Amino acid sequence: MQRLIKASCAIAAKELGKEKTETIAKAAQKRYEELLIENASDSKALRRHTFGRIYPAIAVYESFMAEGIEPERAVWYIREYFQRFAASFTPHLKRVIRWFGLANVVPKLFMKMSLKGFGPEAGFEYEFPETKGNEARFNVVRCPYMETCRRYGCPEITRAFCDGDDAGYGDLHPKLIWGRTKTIGRGGDCCDFLLQYRGRV
Repeated sequence: MQRLIKASCAIAAKELGKEKTETIAKAAQKRYEELLIENASDSKALRRHTFGRIYPAIAVYESFMAEGIEPERAVWYIREYFQRFAASFTPHLKRVIRWFGLANVVPKLFMKMSLKGFGPEAGFEYEFPETKGNEARFNVVRCPYMETCRRYGCPEITRAFCDGDDAGYGDLHPKLIWGRTKTIGRGGDCCDFLLQYRGRV
């Protein structure tokens, strides 16, 4: 079973019970497989996002809703999956940054990795405000996460992805400041990414 579906249903099981969430998980897996077929033409770059994160989130959300779960709670189960995922890897990343003294190079690495993994070929579009000092600063003005979720009638789950970013990058190092103030998924006109190093290089 797809990981996001399995994990979010396991989280929900504490409130909804094992039997009900097993039914939801099976329905979600079936719906996920349908979404893969429906969107078989997705580019390779886009599939990294849709097949691994967006479609399973849509599938499990629809399945929660079909069982009468309130939308806010269904979104919370998905959000909690990303929060726990971030909590599992962020401590390791923080240790590496501290041990090897990498804080001052993280903004450049973050910028490079973001533009590579979330590039135009995957449907993202950017604006690049003027940078000041040692920072990664860019605005996402087109987001396939929001576009895909909106297309399937559930734009509200996009904020779960946004919250996952905050959990993953919000506390990497005392001298690294995560300064994003808005996202498209939360109703903003763009996602104003900012990761800034404040200290002597």
